[in-house]
Amino acid sequence: QVQVSGVAAYNGATAYVAGDLVESAGINYYCILATTGNAPPNVTYWYPLSGTIYEIPTPYTAAQLTNADGSFALRFAQTGDVIYMTLGDVPPYALSRYGATRWTCAKVAFSPPPFKALNTTATTIYASATTGSVTLTASAATFSAARVGEYIYLGEKDVRDVAQWEAGKAVGAGVLRRSDGKNYLSLNAATTGGTKPTHSSGAAYDGDTGVQWQFQDPGYGWAQITAYTDTTHVTATVVSQIPSGATGSGNASTRWAFQAWNATDGYPTNVTFFRERLTFARDSTLWFSVAADFQNFATEIAGVISADAGFERTIVSDRVNAIRWLSPGDVLLVGTLGDEWAVVEATTTDPFGPANCKTKRQSVYGSSLVAPVRVGSDTLFVQKAGRKVRAMAFRFEEDGFESPDVTVFAEHVTKSGVIDSAFQQEPWSVVWCARSDGVLVGLTFNRDQDVVAWHPHPLTGGVCESVECIPAPDASRDDLWVIVRYTINGATRRYIAFLEQQDEDGTDQADWAYSDMMSTYDGAPATTINGLDYLEGQLVWVLVDGARHPDRTVYGGAIELQLPGSKVQVGLPSPAYLETMNLEAGGEGGTAQGKIKRVHLVTVRLHRSLGGQAGPDDSGLTELRYRSPSVPMGSAPPPYTGDVDVEWPGDYGGRATVVVKKDRPMPMTVVAVMPQLVTSSGR
Repeated sequence: QVQVSGVAAYNGATAYVAGDLVESAGINYYCILATTGNAPPNVTYWYPLSGTIYEIPTPYTAAQLTNADGSFALRFAQTGDVIYMTLGDVPPYALSRYGATRWTCAKVAFSPPPFKALNTTATTIYASATTGSVTLTASAATFSAARVGEYIYLGEKDVRDVAQWEAGKAVGAGVLRRSDGKNYLSLNAATTGGTKPTHSSGAAYDGDTGVQWQFQDPGYGWAQITAYTDTTHVTATVVSQIPSGATGSGNASTRWAFQAWNATDGYPTNVTFFRERLTFARDSTLWFSVAADFQNFATEIAGVISADAGFERTIVSDRVNAIRWLSPGDVLLVGTLGDEWAVVEATTTDPFGPANCKTKRQSVYGSSLVAPVRVGSDTLFVQKAGRKVRAMAFRFEEDGFESPDVTVFAEHVTKSGVIDSAFQQEPWSVVWCARSDGVLVGLTFNRDQDVVAWHPHPLTGGVCESVECIPAPDASRDDLWVIVRYTINGATRRYIAFLEQQDEDGTDQADWAYSDMMSTYDGAPATTINGLDYLEGQLVWVLVDGARHPDRTVYGGAIELQLPGSKVQVGLPSPAYLETMNLEAGGEGGTAQGKIKRVHLVTVRLHRSLGGQAGPDDSGLTELRYRSPSVPMGSAPPPYTGDVDVEWPGDYGGRATVVVKKDRPMPMTVVAVMPQLVTSSGR
């Protein structure tokens, strides 16, 4: 939690802007909307904080944040201190950081936003003026109250209505001429020079002694609708000057369009960056911003369709499938409900842009709503049913992308469906997933070493709802963060937790962290450990100064120890379980499978381990013993590296397996399991 302190008292004479903090009547408030003189608790301008916890309001409800399958619905793309966010029911928002306790979450102010294709009906619209607050009048029912806040594009009635600029012609002051696809107004009376006007702002002469031309507009402009009058009239504020050729009833134009994203048609569901363009997706359409101008989606720049202009591209195929994810790299990979695509330049000799973009289908597996993760050159995505994970990578021999199934040998691990994923690069290459049944699952993935290994991590009594990986503060590793839902003392609680750094050579035993939702007491020797309200009524594992302590149950937010401890780790049990396949050691006539056998000794090879049990099954486990005579009773034995022999109970049978279980808040790394067994020649 981020805390705020020293918040200044509200002052009615101060001009506040979004993100400001004030204190009023003992309550801290966050400014939502710029204001002067509107005091808290006016909810139009102020959002109350919970005590000193820093919090900012967002436009999203809890129900909107998850899809029907449980996956996370919010998509985001970050550049510097700005995160662009999309959710199909809400306009794009930007979360901006200006300081530790100064953030804003505001609707993105596009200039302009993408517009739909130009109107193709006979309905016309004209503006009452070229700038300022104007009235837009339509010839037929066009507007609705839902359009308030939207932008509208309005082009001049007919470009032929404005005469073309020509050299050596006498013109008076205040005359309109068209040049290079743009409209200019003469500021003096003179004979035009020999330099054709092409500028897109300000004024410039067309020759040493020619006419000074003031740029007016590129033949179109746009405005934001601010008020609804009726179906044929609205009030709007001009953002980019409306051309005179679309002003007044005599210039009513059919060249108009509403913005592409709105409450009726929906808002973008995906966002990313590609080729220095902010890229959005909805349904089967992609929108690319002007290059390096992320909030500008103008498809013409001063009337010219240039290579860096914004543009849209609709994926055209025999099936109309909604886009479900975007993954940028050397190409833009696009996952849809029914297939996967690559978006790239049509030719490598020209820059990516309106005239140089192609889409090519790569596979037809179909994708779920889970965002993909990038691991090296692979993009791992979840297939549409949620049960298979595929690794999409380019293959030179195929001149395209292939997506082999990396769950083919572990279908049981993802059977309930994957709803979230994140990649932890350091210290190991692991893709972490949350399953729909609440189990945390890991995939150790390294294509260079041909490593594809799945491992479930059930959380005792907890339901893992979301996962994310971020660099640790010292950049020595990536930390796995999870949101876990528990039922504590009859109430539903959600906790944000992270996976503690693993034991390494030299780690103090008292710092071992091998239980879930763990808290640490570090101070003077104590027998009462408080601050455990979040685990009220739960059985917990306890580690005291590096030694195991008997389990305790939390009552009144505390536990009592048998003896005082200076460093105490308390958390929910986190057992680990290993079971081999049916053992194979060969037999008379070939395999040992299907034959009677008996295990009489098992050697377990361990690395820096303590605790644990081994046996043929859960009911026949034997404690692994490490303590040597040189370690006094009452002190914690050091972690053990080496072999431990376990005498094996049981008799002859057709099935023989080895179970190893970790049942303490201590490390256990099993390097090898080496059974000795006798196989009968009969069945």
